[in-house]
Amino acid sequence: MHRVSRVSEEQKQQVTAVVKWYKADKGFGFVRFADGSGEAFLHSRVLASLGEVSLTEGTGLVCDIAETPKGPQVVAIHSITPADPAEAKPARAPKQRRQRQLEAGDPQAVRPAPAAVREPKPRRAERAAPALMPVPTGEMIYGTVRWYNLDSQSGLIDPWDDETGIGVYFDRAILRQSGLEVVADGEDVRFVAVPSDGGPTALRVELV
Repeated sequence: MHRVSRVSEEQKQQVTAVVKWYKADKGFGFVRFADGSGEAFLHSRVLASLGEVSLTEGTGLVCDIAETPKGPQVVAIHSITPADPAEAKPARAPKQRRQRQLEAGDPQAVRPAPAAVREPKPRRAERAAPALMPVPTGEMIYGTVRWYNLDSQSGLIDPWDDETGIGVYFDRAILRQSGLEVVADGEDVRFVAVPSDGGPTALRVELV
């Protein structure tokens, strides 16, 4: 969920922030203010004057923020501090080596965890809404249309920052209320959604 807070002035300069996420293939992302006061939208055109730069989660920025009708946006970047490298995960012993250790009674051998019994997946109506819901009316979330079925006149949207895989439901009535007749699979959109008994449901859908 992208919660974009309002800034108190028309423009703020030399604001310290960190990259929340940035998708180079989409050309935009969001930064989080270091003081915890909110977030701002970042478009790739702001990076054009900086040459070849790579933004990853946690990259530090000193930037200027301007208030726009769509919320705070980064309008200039003065400096970039690369994110701290992620800690390397310890290498796992090869399967055959672990088996020999177990057979030899090595107390340091890593024993495999017992297989968990998988519960059947609940039907859609029984699934709880993902953590990013509920969403206050009027707040836009970015996502990609997973599919839209012309026969059922309904579809699902995958929010970009949601890993639950449940998806957000919408139908043709919502599209018409949003001024759209149809959307294509894989099309990028932004939307407003609320929780419902069957999972999160879009109230408004707009093309990006």
